[in-house]
Order: sequence, then C-alpha cells, then structure tokens
Amino acid sequence: MNTQFSRSGKNIDTPSDIEVIAHAVREARLRHGLTQTQLAGLSGTGLRFISELERGKPSVAMNKVVAVLAVLGLRLSVNGDPS
Repeated sequence: MNTQFSRSGKNIDTPSDIEVIAHAVREARLRHGLTQTQLAGLSGTGLRFISELERGKPSVAMNKVVAVLAVLGLRLSVNGDPS
C-alpha cells in the first residue's frame, strides 16, 4: 500500500479508499445481476470506465463514480476532520 500526501502534508490512504469503492461497486453490480456493460449503459459511462473502476484505478473521474454509485443505490461519504 502506498501512502500519498495531500497538499497540506497530511497522509491520505487513497489506495485503500479506492479499493473499498472498487470492491463495493463490483459486489453491488453482481448483487443486482448486472454485467459491466449493462452498468455502463445505465450510468452513462463506458465499459472501460467500469472495468477500471472495479480494478481500483486511482485516476477515475469523480462525476462518473458518483453516477455509477447512484445506479447501484450506493452513496459516497466523507469522514474525518476537514481542517
């Protein structure tokens, strides 16, 4: 696991967060009985995007992630101290 730092110098455990999202998306997609292609169509994204999201690619577009989560009935929440 690689540790990344924000501009303020605080540790960000981004790879682990991305892996959690990737796992949640894949599990929810399978529970809904959807293929990656079907999920891509329902969320207005492409098959490549869904594949990269489920593999935990760290550079996916947030607006597309939120669209996929909405289709699957998932929500993204942020925890922690914003200061």
